[in-house]
Amino acid sequence: MVRADLEGSDIIAHSEAMKRVLDAVALAAETDSNVFISGESGTGKGMVARALHRLSKRREHPFVGINCAAIPATLLESELFGFEKGAFTGAVASKKGLFVQADRGIIFLDEISEIPLPMQGKLLKALEEKEFYPLGSHRTVKVDVRIVSASNKEIAREVESGAFRSDLFYRVHVVPIKVPPLRERKEDIPVLAEHFLAKVAQKLEKPVKTLSPGAMQKLMIYSWPGNVRELENMIECAVVMSTENVIHEDLIIVPGRSDDRISFKPLKESKQDFERNYLVQLMQISRGNVSQAAKLAGKYRADLYELLEKYAINPLDFRKG
Repeated sequence: MVRADLEGSDIIAHSEAMKRVLDAVALAAETDSNVFISGESGTGKGMVARALHRLSKRREHPFVGINCAAIPATLLESELFGFEKGAFTGAVASKKGLFVQADRGIIFLDEISEIPLPMQGKLLKALEEKEFYPLGSHRTVKVDVRIVSASNKEIAREVESGAFRSDLFYRVHVVPIKVPPLRERKEDIPVLAEHFLAKVAQKLEKPVKTLSPGAMQKLMIYSWPGNVRELENMIECAVVMSTENVIHEDLIIVPGRSDDRISFKPLKESKQDFERNYLVQLMQISRGNVSQAAKLAGKYRADLYELLEKYAINPLDFRKG
């Protein structure tokens, strides 16, 4: 298992896909270029942004985040740039905006694609000139911030449709990092589940529980439309409902969603998916002991090693330190 060596980070990567994400974060942290993180909801884009901050030369300065989709359009400008006393009804005192709060650090614009077009123009001007006018002020404020932004939408399509300005796109989309959905990195599920079991146990002040092979299999075959966030919530629910030290499959409650229906693949691809998932579960159960795993699978050690090599699965990654 490869894990970002960052205090407070929940980024866990066993799959090659997530290892590539961590490599990209490390490379991007060496520069001061703007970074754009893409990925579905729940994939961990915010954690990637914080990891970038912890590795960057700006780590001693603030990391300030805002979910642009959660702020009404009429309030977004004052949130980002601040305002002077009397700028509008109810402005009884001046307030520093998030750009000023993030000075010399990083500002994380999550769901940047949800910013209305008129506000996109004001944001672009602030990024280009590195200064702006707080609402109600006649004096500019200069800031030095690095922009890290994210979206769960295909931002290039938003540009094509006219919903997102192309000039702002080129300003923020300098170093792209794509976080893959959980269904495309199922090798991470066993280690993520183990991590969340420990995390939830600490949060709820309960003993750390384990998953039965049936429960793990249920996690492995689910499509995870809510990604890592959904996995964490499902694990927490199972821990709360479990009265034993082992969580069985009946406590892994999978929503009856239309997007969880089985999608048919070619037989060869389906067989490969099954073999890969089976081997990951086998290594998880045996803690990387190939001899024990071979006995469980009813195979010769040499044959099992050949399969593990075929799917780039390293038994050492499953052994406890």
